[in-house]
Amino acid sequence: MKNENFKLSIKQVLADRPFLLLMMIVAVIGVVYCFTTGAMVQPRDIKVYDRYTAFGEAHFYKNYWYDLIGFAVFGLIVTVSHLALMVKLHSLERRQTAIMFGGVTIVILLVAAVYGLAIMRLAFR
Repeated sequence: MKNENFKLSIKQVLADRPFLLLMMIVAVIGVVYCFTTGAMVQPRDIKVYDRYTAFGEAHFYKNYWYDLIGFAVFGLIVTVSHLALMVKLHSLERRQTAIMFGGVTIVILLVAAVYGLAIMRLAFR
């Protein structure tokens, strides 16, 4: 039964061209974000800056370089889960909500890119 529902959901999404285009845009932005942040990570022997906060005594905090891989993993998780939620919302006949969700996903990935790339530039100078 679940397999039939999945196939029906995919057919509905494939029939809706503008919605499919939005999903492809979300997927492309997600892949570009993951590739860019993943490619900027460089193995180092020393600790690098990996986060910034306005709270606390020191505003920049250091950690090991492999903690920065979390930025790429975050992008992957956001992209895959939001695409799945968009398909689910579309199958529940909530197309407008799914479109809004796709727009919010693009904003989330763009804000994460600005933040993540700023941290990467700071870490690997």
